[in-house]
Amino acid sequence: MKKYKFGIYEYRATDANEILLRKQLIVLKDENGNIVGWTDFHKYARSGKRTLSRSIYAGQDKRCVYVSLLLNYVFFEAYHITKLTDIEPVMVKSFLTDYGLCRLSSDDKNTYRSEETVNICISVIIDFLDLMISDNPSCKMRVSDLYHTEKVFSKKSKRYIDKKLPTFEINYRPNPKTIFRDIPDGAFQIIMNEIITNHRNILMLAACGAFAGMRPSECCNVRREDSALGPGLLFEIVDGEVTNVTIDIQEEKNLRSDMVSVGGIKKPRKQKVYHTFLKTFINCYNIYMKYIEGHPYEARYGALTNTSFGKAYTYPAYRVEFQKAVKACIPKMLASDDPQTVNYGHMLQENSISPHILRHWFSVRLTLYGEDVAGLMYWRGDKSPESALTYITNKSELEKQYKLVNNKAFDYMLWKASKIAEEEK
Repeated sequence: MKKYKFGIYEYRATDANEILLRKQLIVLKDENGNIVGWTDFHKYARSGKRTLSRSIYAGQDKRCVYVSLLLNYVFFEAYHITKLTDIEPVMVKSFLTDYGLCRLSSDDKNTYRSEETVNICISVIIDFLDLMISDNPSCKMRVSDLYHTEKVFSKKSKRYIDKKLPTFEINYRPNPKTIFRDIPDGAFQIIMNEIITNHRNILMLAACGAFAGMRPSECCNVRREDSALGPGLLFEIVDGEVTNVTIDIQEEKNLRSDMVSVGGIKKPRKQKVYHTFLKTFINCYNIYMKYIEGHPYEARYGALTNTSFGKAYTYPAYRVEFQKAVKACIPKMLASDDPQTVNYGHMLQENSISPHILRHWFSVRLTLYGEDVAGLMYWRGDKSPESALTYITNKSELEKQYKLVNNKAFDYMLWKASKIAEEEK
């Protein structure tokens, strides 16, 4: 007997300005991953407050992922319904319970989900079923079976809004391990110097994360100063000295001839390099530009960072290269005279980190430099204050952990970067 499951087909296209458009469709696939049927279920995979085009073209939208999990659960795994309108409240509650407790068929003993992740899934499923019920009066389920509406105060909107609250309580299985993010300055400098010395192909990806606070996927969207799609880097120069650097990530443009997305932009914006890190950023940029002279790249798109094949780096490829660099740093950390750096090296032997650690390092430093919530939101490119509040709330603990942090923390890295630049002249 053949096995089927719901999955996602992503259609990609570009407009006249090379802005990347992606449309997600929910399809039926066989056990070999071949598409055997098309559905229109994706039309319900959106918030009732959003337009259809906004939801299905959003690069980081995972609504269809959550919906596909539900569909596989009720059609093929637990209940074997034959049409979507046969879905019942008990099935929805059962799915969300198993999702929260990590008991789906695709989960294992190492699967954990945070409360935030579970709540996002609940919200997406409620929105999906809400739209489906309103479009199908014959459905066995009613909106009142799913949720009730309450007035809650929104910190983001600064006003009371209607919020959908589920009629049932869902538990979740959080990861018992502490999130491995904090990085001492000694370890940070070793990692950056390793990238400068042996992994210069990702140097500007790392620099944009560490010194402009950008998300890793956003770093992959940065274009060259001379990009045919418009300058991605803008340098303000006064009396021959760079006084400001602005990075243009206002639109997610197509940066590869194969139309593979390099990664999403969570908040489209023009992002400035933080003034304290400006000199370091410029040093990294000069080293990188010297390094890439003669390297292939697709001039039609002008991505700043490219693979050895000349195509723009994608976030998954960046992550792999970053982790190679970090692995090479472990022996150097273990040989350090700084106890914190040695301890971090030991922790890296059993834990892995991603390029997002650089954005976290950036956020900690800005907090210690005295930035408030508004400042952190601006420099981090946040849409809401929750993340910034986390750093501000823990500021006293960060001060104890890192003691005094000032510009001198970058002296060694600046020296190393300058030395490399001189050696290459």
